[in-house]
Amino acid sequence: MKAILFDFGGTIDTDGVHWNEMFREYYDRHHLRIEKAAFDRAFVASERAVLAEPGIAAMDFRQLLTRQFTIQFGLLGLAGQEGLAERMAGECYDDVADTVAASRDLLGAFAKRYRLGVVSNFYGNLGPVCRGLGLDGLFGVLVDSAVEGIRKPDPAIFALALERLEVDAPEAWVVGDSYERDIVPGKTLGCSTIWLKGRSWTTPADTAAADFTITSLGAMKSIVMP
Repeated sequence: MKAILFDFGGTIDTDGVHWNEMFREYYDRHHLRIEKAAFDRAFVASERAVLAEPGIAAMDFRQLLTRQFTIQFGLLGLAGQEGLAERMAGECYDDVADTVAASRDLLGAFAKRYRLGVVSNFYGNLGPVCRGLGLDGLFGVLVDSAVEGIRKPDPAIFALALERLEVDAPEAWVVGDSYERDIVPGKTLGCSTIWLKGRSWTTPADTAAADFTITSLGAMKSIVMP
């Protein structure tokens, strides 16, 4: 095996917590009780809206989170509380930075043995986000769906990363928290797959495409570096 392709959102940044669940945690922490269906709609709408944000390509992670919380506040009828949205974004950023810092040594160890890449349904600013979190230099390729015009679960986005790393699919691991968007297309290409099963808003009916299932990135070490 020569390479590992990681998902970013819900995998590297939160160690298995889907971003719908991640955002919801901060609303609960600040006693903002939002009905689940309304919150889910606001989450999906904010994901779409931020893609069209002016200057999105240059936003770092803190700026991105602030825009997402602010958009959600507007959709949920919480406009006028922008200060709270910014504070929640800051708390979220600090927690993500701690999670990433805890995984950085692990990723560094992998980078000594494998060619690493990130394949993410992102917003066009994956590079600035990774640099801001101190991950620059670890990955040989960053494939951002908004830049490439290809989104997971299309296997072509993974094939693009493999081509840029000059690695064949059977020589690569695919790691991600989304069974449908990471594991299934990775397996379709012929990669070996590691499903990071964490807190998600959906549960797959069949998980046969996952060669391994883990509950934290740290558990990867025994699989890829036995």
